[in-house]
Amino acid sequence: MSNCRINIFEPGSVLSNKWVVLELIGKGAMGEIYLAHQLNLKRDVAIKVVSEELLKDFEDDPDEIETAFQRFQREVHAMAQVRHSNVLQIFDYGLASIARETGDCPIEFIAMEYIPGDTLRFTMSEEGFYPEQDLTRHWLENYFLPVLDGIEAIHDLDIVHRDIKPENILMDGKTPKIADFGLARSPRLKPVTQSMDVKGTAHYMSPEHFFDFRKADQRADIYSLGKILFEAISGKIGEGTIPFKTAGLPETGAPFFEKLDRVIRDATAEDRESRLASVDQLRKGILGAIEAYQKAPASETSAESKPAAFLHNPKWIWSGVVFAVIAVTAMTIWHLAGEPGNTYREPMKPAIDSTAVKIAHRNESSPIEITAPDTPKPSILAEDGASMHLIPAGIVILPENSSSQPKRSVKAKPFYMDETLVTNHQYVEFLNHNLSRLRVERGVVKAEDEIWLLLGEVMEDYDPIVFQKGEFKVSKIAYASMPALRVTAFGASAYARYYNRRLPTYTEWLHALGNGDPQPADASNAGHVAALDKDTQSMHNQMHSETNSKLSTSNSSAPKLSSVVNDPPNKYGIRGLNKKVKEWGLMVADATSRDNIREAEYVVLPSIIQRFPWEGFGEVGFRCVREIRVTAK
Repeated sequence: MSNCRINIFEPGSVLSNKWVVLELIGKGAMGEIYLAHQLNLKRDVAIKVVSEELLKDFEDDPDEIETAFQRFQREVHAMAQVRHSNVLQIFDYGLASIARETGDCPIEFIAMEYIPGDTLRFTMSEEGFYPEQDLTRHWLENYFLPVLDGIEAIHDLDIVHRDIKPENILMDGKTPKIADFGLARSPRLKPVTQSMDVKGTAHYMSPEHFFDFRKADQRADIYSLGKILFEAISGKIGEGTIPFKTAGLPETGAPFFEKLDRVIRDATAEDRESRLASVDQLRKGILGAIEAYQKAPASETSAESKPAAFLHNPKWIWSGVVFAVIAVTAMTIWHLAGEPGNTYREPMKPAIDSTAVKIAHRNESSPIEITAPDTPKPSILAEDGASMHLIPAGIVILPENSSSQPKRSVKAKPFYMDETLVTNHQYVEFLNHNLSRLRVERGVVKAEDEIWLLLGEVMEDYDPIVFQKGEFKVSKIAYASMPALRVTAFGASAYARYYNRRLPTYTEWLHALGNGDPQPADASNAGHVAALDKDTQSMHNQMHSETNSKLSTSNSSAPKLSSVVNDPPNKYGIRGLNKKVKEWGLMVADATSRDNIREAEYVVLPSIIQRFPWEGFGEVGFRCVREIRVTAK
């Protein structure tokens, strides 16, 4: 029997008298990854571990096991050479022997930066940014250009990464960091024995990389970057897409996208001799497109000024007025008589003014008023029947979002939070209350101009919400108490607004998680390790590319689900926080205040990267909160 069977470390183990192992956060064919705390420097690190016995669980060929060790050592040496803010930093490498009852277990390990965020994939839209020019420019400037800086630093050291893809670029707050150098190649690195297996990811792999792995040079990385750029604009590459081909945008429609299309085609040319030769050339092409975008508004304004002159003609003005009066009259008669083909439905919740709901800002709700010396009740029932529990005022520790934002303590005001995530049954009830506002188009549920829900399979053979015979239903009774997923931020906010609640802020969510002191205290005594830093699912996704756990509207990454009441409650009575399902939330500009809730950005908690409010994901649900306002008697 092996001495290194899973798991190599138990929580509390000490490695090399330096790192205390906290938990296993990732596992794949190339080893295990642990979250650990470095005692002497008082920082959290990720420990990547390989052992011969562990590799035997996945590979029987001794030559392949030896190759795996060589790749691991190559990863260490490649990462150690690069010093750049957009490249994951390695802290240490070593050998150790772990004592077991059945004998010693020899291992090799890397200690490296622990990044508790998500990957570059999380910054990209599933459907692509096109035709939104401003969103595309924002993504390029804030995420893609920094990635190019990191790749250029790697290339300057004569290293080729050879496995660039969104999942291998981690997000340290809003700073991308390139990781996973297991396939890196350089004249300075010892060659790795080449097996017949193709190493890399087909969608991002250049033709020469596929046909002769050893011939992949820096232009292979350029090809991969071009594919990422294509995917960001046009949408995620589907499984049926033929790999190794030149990519191009199916539509352009503006000088900005025309120039980006040219960049993508030049970066992904099948013939590497025709391909962009360097990161610098790729960057210049992108900057040229951004420059075209910045010049576009002036030219568009001048082009539109001449046709608009007809509006000054009195004949056209009076014609427009008459037409508007006729249109308004006709629409009034149509609505009073009833919309053809539709029957009127009496709202099941007449107490709620749907007009006021529509006009109200999506992030606002009326607080519960408490007059001192009265105190809030421990629990209340919300308008949808959900149990809500009191989260008292206290101190919350905000984890560091990047190396430039250290941990800090802030005060949190009291509020009520839903005990569980909103369920399929609750969301179906909400949709049916609002049928007159909704339309279903190709599996997308819309209210006016907002997308609320993406219908269809959340995972294989799990299609919980369906639209049949003019109403929404839970497809099977067993699904009723499971969390509602693939609800967009628009849809989650609409639900919360309808029942006089809102989505939680990042600070409130952390406080409810237990990352704080329920009694006001000196912030200096609140030195807890942030609960966010233990988000095992996020780190599982980032630190190891062999297991893929990214946000997706597809069914491939959805978590295994059960009833929302199956999770044990935490100290506040809240169930399921930071467990299988991520949650929609709000990030305000000042994490210490709720006064600017109107300007909140939508984020998927526990991450703090902004998401588009019309996106829905197979592993993201939501819950609601309601504020408490205590006033003097």
